[in-house]
Amino acid sequence: MSPIEKPFRVVQWTTGKVASEAAKTILERPELELVGAYAFSEEKHGQDLGDLLKLGRKLNITATHNIDELIALKPDCVAYMPLHPNIEHMETLLRAGINIATTASFMTGYAYGDADRARLEAAAQAGQASLFGSGINPGWVDNLTAAAAGLCKEVNQIRILESFNIGLWAGDANQDGLGWGRPANDPGHADAIRQATLPFGDAVETIAAMFDFPLDEVRCDVSFAHASEDLDVPGRTVKAGTVAGIMAKWLGIADDMTVIDATVQWSVGDELDPPWDIAMAYLIEVEGTPQINLRVEVLPDLTLPEEELMTIGFMFPANPVVNAIPAVVMAPAGIVTYADLKPITSRMVPKPIPPREPRLKVDDPEPAMAVAPSSSGNSVEGTWHVTIKAPTGNQETQLVIQQEGDTIVGVQKGQSMDSPIHDAALNGNQIQWINHVSKPFKLKVKFNGTVDGNRMTGKCKAGIMGTYPFTAIRQS
Repeated sequence: MSPIEKPFRVVQWTTGKVASEAAKTILERPELELVGAYAFSEEKHGQDLGDLLKLGRKLNITATHNIDELIALKPDCVAYMPLHPNIEHMETLLRAGINIATTASFMTGYAYGDADRARLEAAAQAGQASLFGSGINPGWVDNLTAAAAGLCKEVNQIRILESFNIGLWAGDANQDGLGWGRPANDPGHADAIRQATLPFGDAVETIAAMFDFPLDEVRCDVSFAHASEDLDVPGRTVKAGTVAGIMAKWLGIADDMTVIDATVQWSVGDELDPPWDIAMAYLIEVEGTPQINLRVEVLPDLTLPEEELMTIGFMFPANPVVNAIPAVVMAPAGIVTYADLKPITSRMVPKPIPPREPRLKVDDPEPAMAVAPSSSGNSVEGTWHVTIKAPTGNQETQLVIQQEGDTIVGVQKGQSMDSPIHDAALNGNQIQWINHVSKPFKLKVKFNGTVDGNRMTGKCKAGIMGTYPFTAIRQS
């Protein structure tokens, strides 16, 4: 970034989970100056923002419930991040000439409806301010998709699939409208999902705008999967037979053909009926000349403490908006999208990075090896050093197995934990077991591998975190 003559003055609107992560990032940016904060609740009014963010230090920025006090600060931009937007508040800021960068389910205004979209556009024009919305998806993923298509001679169809087990975050208030645990075929549930996922209609419109392509229609198709057994979901009750998987396909239609398909596939457990293959990734397909396929994994570092790990999910939607603030301030008046801004990046901060081995894709075949013929006489007893090839680096554990005939018991040690293995079985040279871990959070890890003397290879499915290759070497 070029030298900064004067940082942009920013007000942080609310101090919830996403907003708090945004404020912490703003504080680190030399091109941004945090000058004020909006207190959503009366009890936060008058408190120092450093206390609200739990920074352990004062910032000498007092949170206020008074919008006029914030306008008087003459900010260049408001990082507007409430759980639910207030159109009147947004209008007031825009008419005062204050730009807005928001995570509040906004990109084009489709989810807000035509009347509120028109109000906000008029307010922005009156104040000569810009209104921009993003997040990780909708938002960042759509911008990435359009950039990837720049390699094509022509594009025939865009498909984006967000496929995640989000059980770890299912208890958050922003998922109240999804209806986890509702009975199968519950009247009105599909309509509730359409309402809850309306911002993906914004995403379809935004992608079309980045291609300067008119659509005839935007619509949504909804389907469900149900729990095949009672699920342990933090903050939610999900019984067998109730909704544990949601799929919403937001489609952009032109000439009776699907041109843009922005689909979300969310689950809160692995035990689904019908079974779903949860990718734990964003899968982007650009059908054209040539065809471009991207698998985008945005995963936390599992070595972090639990309190830091839990914040990662709120940092993801905040960062694209914070990174866009300088471009939003310089953007033309009105509702603007990625189609109107220069490319958005982050800041470059050089740090020493230890070398990493190239990561194997989940679907990569294991190296070929001689496999012992199937025999009930195989022994796996002993101490095994297990290496899991996770996205953030190898995870090392120790597996101690005791075997009496066909009965296998044992304990797996790692991350300062010792946990007994469950449902262990050896069928010829094929072995399986389950490890229940509690750090950094509760997770059921299913191992399936092949035994070849003193070596095992296979895959482990780590609940919401995806499936990864593992190897194990018998040490004694």
